[in-house]
Amino acid sequence: MDWMETRQFLSPCFPEVVRTELEMLLPGELRELRIRADRPAVFVTATRTAQIGWAPGQMQLEALVEALSEHSLYARAEETCQGYITLRGGHRMGLCGRIVQRGSGHALQDIGSVCIRIACEWPGAADMLRSRLMLEDRPLSILIIGLPGTGKTTLLRDLARQLSSGRKALQLAVIDERGELAACLNGVPQLDVGVSADVLDGLSKAAAVPWLIRSMSPQVIVTDELSDADDAACVLDARACGCAICASVHGSSLQEVASRPAFAAMMAHRAFDLYAVLSAEGGGQITAMYDRSGSPLELS
Repeated sequence: MDWMETRQFLSPCFPEVVRTELEMLLPGELRELRIRADRPAVFVTATRTAQIGWAPGQMQLEALVEALSEHSLYARAEETCQGYITLRGGHRMGLCGRIVQRGSGHALQDIGSVCIRIACEWPGAADMLRSRLMLEDRPLSILIIGLPGTGKTTLLRDLARQLSSGRKALQLAVIDERGELAACLNGVPQLDVGVSADVLDGLSKAAAVPWLIRSMSPQVIVTDELSDADDAACVLDARACGCAICASVHGSSLQEVASRPAFAAMMAHRAFDLYAVLSAEGGGQITAMYDRSGSPLELS
């Protein structure tokens, strides 16, 4: 989904003042839309954060969420319990508000805040990584480390595209647990993850790794946002089967990620050959790289 298609998707859900602001933005400029009940909406772009002249009431905000979810909010209760919904085109709508207990679980009942993170494609974003990820004919594994909004998903998507395209394309599989990497529609990717990429959409990493190893025999698995010990165990399982892993994780540094107890076994087994740390300024800019032992590498 390019910027024109994104704008066509978003605009009908918003009042004229927001539509006018969307018309003025260039492709790739908008990063987030933050909307809070009874407070001015905020545009976050690559260079600035600005309020706009629209402060919706709580009922307006819930109507907006319903429209953006294409009137499937109730049917997607499992997603909302995790605090977000993935929208058409791979955009992610974070939700916040009043939580109520329902049986042994919980549900979001009254929505007070929304954060829409805009998915985008940056062809060439992974150029520097692509050249480092092959050792003779063997693909290497890499963990991309960055704070929220720094471009981890966009970088992974372009890395998948490059690895699974061209004369030396690899057999690559994408675990798209939240629908952000490939933005599948009826099982078909809407974002470019490469011509020889197979996408497993909406399945947890724990279930997806054995599925892909059995069914697709990938050389590389790409997955977003490792978050707990189960995800780390999936990485080790894939590596034990001879499959390289390209993944991302929230963090500010390699040292901070390595200190988390959930990742202790993964780090001790040196599951990744390379680590790339992204700038907090965003844009997918790599500020540091390390080898599998944690020694710094020169950037080029």
